[in-house]
Amino acid sequence: PRKHPNIPYTCDASPEIVSQSGQSYKHSLEYNYKMNNSACNDRFNPTEGYDLHYNVELAGPPGDVGFLKCSGGVALHIPVVPEEQRQGHSRQQQNASLLHQLCSGLSFHASLNGGLIRPITYGGLCSPVTNLADRFFVGGPLQLRGFLPAGIGPRAETGGSSTPGGDAMGGDFYYTATAAGSVPFPGIPFLKNNGIRLMGFANAGTVSSLNGGNIPLQSILKSTRVSVGGGITMGLGVGRLEATYAIPIRYGPRDARKNAQFGLGFNMG
Repeated sequence: PRKHPNIPYTCDASPEIVSQSGQSYKHSLEYNYKMNNSACNDRFNPTEGYDLHYNVELAGPPGDVGFLKCSGGVALHIPVVPEEQRQGHSRQQQNASLLHQLCSGLSFHASLNGGLIRPITYGGLCSPVTNLADRFFVGGPLQLRGFLPAGIGPRAETGGSSTPGGDAMGGDFYYTATAAGSVPFPGIPFLKNNGIRLMGFANAGTVSSLNGGNIPLQSILKSTRVSVGGGITMGLGVGRLEATYAIPIRYGPRDARKNAQFGLGFNMG
């Protein structure tokens, strides 16, 4: 737990967080599959192709935590207006409308990610409650733009005064969805030639606890957060870099929001 910013030797954390401090032993088997955008035309800033990843983890004795955790996602990139349509120097192309010039090279992007974790007690050998470190957290750039990392979802009732919105407790289920359009950066050849693109997007997602073991569809829909915005993206040798400005249009009173964000990762999110 974090130290209190003003009171020495005091934790600035909720009782739920403090109760999970200390040692915990996890023994698990995990299988992970990633395409790493191998079916796309660009690994980090694709405009055509698809991507898939999933992960399955089973934990149990001799550890003191038991659960089955599954997560995964899929992304699709579709070129809408080929960029080569504005190549050349014909009179017809020179007289093309401004709208056509802006839309040239337009690509549509969509992604869907989700995960589920369920505790397994193994006849009382493991706790019936999932550990905080194993739960899902949602928010931040390349995932749910317009919100801080772990910016949405269940919160502790007290404590965590130095954390926007209070301590995030994570959830047993999450999903995020993104729909976006991007074009090569217009008007500045240097930016366009270096693969920088303008992007407009809409994000949606939630993270929640599953009481009773069922997935409450109505509750998930009611707790879904939504944001819209735009930004620039660029594929680097180490990942996808993006700078965005997002406006949350559906959020909760304790959500930690942030409009301008920078992110570096491997997937569009």
